[in-house]
Amino acid sequence: MKYESNFLACGLIMFVSIFVSSPAHGQSVTMADAAYSKNVGRKLSIGLGFGYERFDTNFKFTNKSSGRSVYVDAESTLGLPDAQSVPMIYGYWRPSEKHGIGFSFFKIDREATLFAVDENLGDLTVTGKATLSDKTRFYYVSYNYTAYQDARSYVFLSLGLYGLDLRYQLDATGNISYQGVPVASGVYSQEVSQFAPLPLIGIDAWFALTPKWAIGTKVSLVGGRYEDISAAVVETRVRAKYAFNQHLGLYFGINYFQAEIDINEDNRRTEISYGFDGVIAGLDVGF
Repeated sequence: MKYESNFLACGLIMFVSIFVSSPAHGQSVTMADAAYSKNVGRKLSIGLGFGYERFDTNFKFTNKSSGRSVYVDAESTLGLPDAQSVPMIYGYWRPSEKHGIGFSFFKIDREATLFAVDENLGDLTVTGKATLSDKTRFYYVSYNYTAYQDARSYVFLSLGLYGLDLRYQLDATGNISYQGVPVASGVYSQEVSQFAPLPLIGIDAWFALTPKWAIGTKVSLVGGRYEDISAAVVETRVRAKYAFNQHLGLYFGINYFQAEIDINEDNRRTEISYGFDGVIAGLDVGF
C-alpha cells in the first residue's frame, strides 16, 4: 500500500526517539520519575476500542486441473466497503518486571451485493448478481520480555502467535462463463475458510512524556507456514496515551497492516493480498 513507507518510518523515528530522550539505565529514580512511571508501568491492563480502516484487498482462485483463474479486486470490482469501523479488544499482564503476556482480537465484517454486475474476473465473466463477504478474524497472543526499562520508558521484545482466520465468500448468479464457455447452472460460488496460527516476532516501546502523556510504537513481523497456508504479515502502530488517572487511560494512534497469503490446496490455489491502514482509539483500565 502507498502509505507503507510512511508508517514504517514513523515507527522507526518513534523507536529511536525513546532512547535519545530517556534517562540512562540505572539512573536514580526521583519522586517525579515515579509519577511518570505510573503512566506506563501497569501490571494488568484491558481495553476496548475501534479502528477506522481503509482497506485494499484482492484475491485470486486458480483451478490446478484446468488452469482457469478468478481474480477479484474486492473494493474496486465488487464494491466491498473500502472504509469501515473495526471493533477490537486488547490488553496485557506483567506478573514480573521482566516477563509478560499481551493479546488482542479484532474482526472484519464487510459485505456487498451488486444486482447488475457485468465484469470480467480473470477467466470468469459474470453478468447478473454477485455477493462478496469478508468476515475475517485476527488473533494475537505473545510472550513479552522486558529488554529495557527505566523510570519513564519500557522496551518489550515479543514472541508469539498471530492467528489469521480467513473468511471470504463469493457468490454469483446470472449469465456466467469461463473463458467464453457458458456455465449451464448459471451459478458460481467460492469460499475461503481457513485458520492459520503463525509465529510472530515484534518490538513494543513506550516512553512517558509527562505524568499524563505517553507515546509508543509497535512493529510486528509474522511469517511461516501452517498446513496448506504460507503467509507474510507486517503490522505497525504508532500510538499516544493519556492517563486520566492511574487506572483509566485513553489510547489513540495510527496503524498499518499488510498480509500476503498463499493457500496451496490439492485442487485449488488461493492467493490473497490483505491490507489496511487507518486510525485507532480505545479506553483501557488497569492496575
